[in-house]
Amino acid sequence: MTSWKEEYKRLDEKDTEVLGISVDHIYSQNVFEASLGTLPYPLLADWHKTTVKKYGVFHDENETAIRSCFLVDKNGIIDFVNTSFQADNKQHYEEIIARCKQR
Repeated sequence: MTSWKEEYKRLDEKDTEVLGISVDHIYSQNVFEASLGTLPYPLLADWHKTTVKKYGVFHDENETAIRSCFLVDKNGIIDFVNTSFQADNKQHYEEIIARCKQR
């Protein structure tokens, strides 16, 4: 997730909000965030796994979230989905940023 931190300014310039959501406990997230330095966007705990289940990115077998990115417009409509997001793939970030330009 550190690359979203690095790309945040580009997204902010496109009037795009970033929300990091994890099924880890809030205390684990606090440690993670502290290890990165302050994040410019909120990191939310989906401890009960409600959001990941609603978005269809819950891995039942090991009870984790599938790393994914969703672009949701201001009306709450899902505009773009990548459920095979790879944090080390620069093209995945560029694809989302380009999509923000189109909206």
